[in-house]
Amino acid sequence: MRIYFLILSATILIACNKEAALTPSTPATVNLLPQGNSSYDDSIMACYNQYKTYILYRFTQGDYGYGYIIRKADSAFNANPVYISPVLRAVYDNIINFFPEPFLKRTMPYKILLASYIGAGATRSVTGYDATHASLTIGWADSTLMQLATPAQLKAFRVNMVRAYLDRAYRATSLHVPNEFLISMPAGYDYLTINTTLQKNQCGIIEPVGPNLNVTTDFLGYLQAMMTRPKAEIENAYFRPAIDSKGLFKRKYGIVVNYFKSEFGFDPQELGNKF
Repeated sequence: MRIYFLILSATILIACNKEAALTPSTPATVNLLPQGNSSYDDSIMACYNQYKTYILYRFTQGDYGYGYIIRKADSAFNANPVYISPVLRAVYDNIINFFPEPFLKRTMPYKILLASYIGAGATRSVTGYDATHASLTIGWADSTLMQLATPAQLKAFRVNMVRAYLDRAYRATSLHVPNEFLISMPAGYDYLTINTTLQKNQCGIIEPVGPNLNVTTDFLGYLQAMMTRPKAEIENAYFRPAIDSKGLFKRKYGIVVNYFKSEFGFDPQELGNKF
């Protein structure tokens, strides 16, 4: 009997050793890139190699419409190939070559979708941008891009791209509202009840009044202004005593500057001065 158990134990050990020596098969990888062989695909691959960000001009509704806790009601549609190159150039000009490298390393999305159109039915997105935790969608890869003829229209296109990028970074928790900013609202005021210019000025709010006004959009409004407008323009618009009667514009501006210098190592106003 003892010999039987010794033989059985030896057999089990040999079997285990053989099993351990087996090499598991490598799971099949999903190759999202490149999606083509045009010259712009080289730029898309360069972005992926640098930031591990997928820039996709062919994608599914699932890529656009599903997040961790949301399912979007509208849709985004694949890019018109004719307009991929100019939209990609805009991504490089206003994101990749615009923000400092350390900031990009921490905030680039998993996916950037180049869409011809974002909307529901015949209703097109007002800004042409959308952001989720994982993706930034740019809905300008069609003929509407060529219809941006005036300096004001072109600037709005660029400003909204910067804002959408910041919005996505906040959703992914790469950006945070500083604690000092969170408690900066004067006593007796609430974002939900602010609806006049006087109330905005007394609370130091740059963001437009509306149902989406809250502490997050207030903070992002400062960042958008600082990154897309020269300091002299901001000072003239908000820091004058007649406007900033309680000094909150200047105080909140300083909070955002200090947060960015501490967290990311640069002053966001430096971007606005050369925007």
